Amino acid sequence: MNFFKKNTLVACVLFATQFVHSQNAITSSGGEVISAGGTVVHTIGQVFYANLTSDNGITIHEGLLQPYEKKTYTFNTAWSPIDPTALSFAEDAIVVTTGDVTFSNSNTYFDTLTIDPGASLTVAAGAMISANSATTLNSTSSSFSSLIVKGSINGTVNYNRYTALIGSAEGGTNDLISSPVVGQVFGAFATANTNLAASGNLRAFAPYNTSAGAYQNYDTANNANTIISSGIGYRAATTDGSTLKFTGTVSTADVNVSISDDSAGNAWNLIGNPYPSYIDFNSFFTDNKGQFNTDGEYQAVYGYNGDGTSNGWTVWNSATIADPAITELIAPGQAFFVKAKTTGGSVTFTTAMQTTGNADDFINGKQTNLEVALCKVRLSSGTDKATTDIYFIEGTTRGLDIGYDAATYSQSSSGFSIFSNLVADNSGSAMAIQSLDYADFNDVVVPLGIHAKLAALTISIDALATTLPADINVYLEDRVTNTFTLLTNKEYTFTPSADLEGAGRFYLHYTAKALDIENNNFNYIQIYTTISPREIMIKGSLNSDATAVLYDVNGRLVLSQKLKQTSTTHRIDASRLSVGLYLIKVSNDQEVKTQKLFIQ
Repeated sequence: MNFFKKNTLVACVLFATQFVHSQNAITSSGGEVISAGGTVVHTIGQVFYANLTSDNGITIHEGLLQPYEKKTYTFNTAWSPIDPTALSFAEDAIVVTTGDVTFSNSNTYFDTLTIDPGASLTVAAGAMISANSATTLNSTSSSFSSLIVKGSINGTVNYNRYTALIGSAEGGTNDLISSPVVGQVFGAFATANTNLAASGNLRAFAPYNTSAGAYQNYDTANNANTIISSGIGYRAATTDGSTLKFTGTVSTADVNVSISDDSAGNAWNLIGNPYPSYIDFNSFFTDNKGQFNTDGEYQAVYGYNGDGTSNGWTVWNSATIADPAITELIAPGQAFFVKAKTTGGSVTFTTAMQTTGNADDFINGKQTNLEVALCKVRLSSGTDKATTDIYFIEGTTRGLDIGYDAATYSQSSSGFSIFSNLVADNSGSAMAIQSLDYADFNDVVVPLGIHAKLAALTISIDALATTLPADINVYLEDRVTNTFTLLTNKEYTFTPSADLEGAGRFYLHYTAKALDIENNNFNYIQIYTTISPREIMIKGSLNSDATAVLYDVNGRLVLSQKLKQTSTTHRIDASRLSVGLYLIKVSNDQEVKTQKLFIQ
């Protein structure tokens, strides 16, 4: 016989199809209460909880009912110790640390399930997962976990959603987020998140009221019972630049969100991803673009990036969908602005849009059959930076192409920005994205505009993001100084005599022909990588000492090395660098050469 002490909650596992017990009620992990006495028939391996009221309260044959020890199952691109599908019990823990995993065609019970940033879990149709305690998803500033439920899920779901530091703090930017779960009221949310920035009863958690044209911060008293609506975006901020915990259930249905064309808010509506998974922007935009500004320059999605680039906004539309270098994924809990069409409309998030992903909110990599190239133009001054995109896409025109051209976000400040004007039928609108036909590489001239205070300014081509053909030259014309600068391999640095406000001074010339400008000796420098040893090689004569600096894809400085004029071969140790794409810049007082490098 097995014997258990009285008045003790015991977790046991059944190793036979039936057993007889005498005095005590037993509760299974499935929630059934089994009355005292009689024969119990149940599945082998089912966990039971017995709160015994007397010693030796369960009368069964020895070995059939045994105390259960909690196990932890970890998925790190593979399961360890084994796949828990249909095998784990309600006392166990499941942790998904890396990779994408699917539970299929069975029921899986556990105490806790944790999904780490960058990892994802899919519950297939016909499958069920059930948490005794909770399912928890985690995120960082650049990586989010993902849960897609096509079957069913039981139990509480927590999503710890990274939210930026409050804008009034040093380095703070605020954030635009949405709830990845359903059913939470603001009062409970505010209580659970003591790092939610506050001023009295007000919290830094605000939907955008299109009718009023303003954000409206929630109040812990007045909004205690207000539901955090699914599919609605909120401006939010934390006091420590960490996560906010959303608690609720997972939406397994389509979500519809009404959008308004109220003039007070210039028809801008703040909406957001309602799922704890990424959604594919291509599918979302294709299904909903008819609800956005169908007769103007704002048929796009505007995501806040908080870094000053493009005046703080990332703009996506059909041009970025066509770009083979970009796969747009909207992260879990990511909010964004859209401008409604006249009379307003309704945006639909569908479960079919859900997809796996493992990186930042507003991120990048797909393929297309269209001819597409991007020229990303950068303006910088000290820590300030801004960009504008010129696309060359088969089938677009020099005039307004709705869905392929997009104006800058109209509520953003013009304090520091760079933009273009349409080549044809220019209405004066500042364009964040301008799309031209792929054949327009030959002698097209694009007007540029700049808003900047009096300071040293640099105009350049973002070499990592730009995908122009190698034989295309990009010249910057400055009509004040009457100069042309080949931006393909050189930056243009200048200090204006006054603040810059608008267009008229600068023009971009795209051509396959070379203009008659001074020769750049750095064109003859060879830069390449070797595998064994892992080095960066720089070969060629220098007319003076120079510096080589290397940046990763996020623009972070990785290394810097001086180059002596007396040497024609320079070796840079790359043994400690991660595999990936980098940008190297070799420069002296007169010349600059930039080049992409892939380090293996």
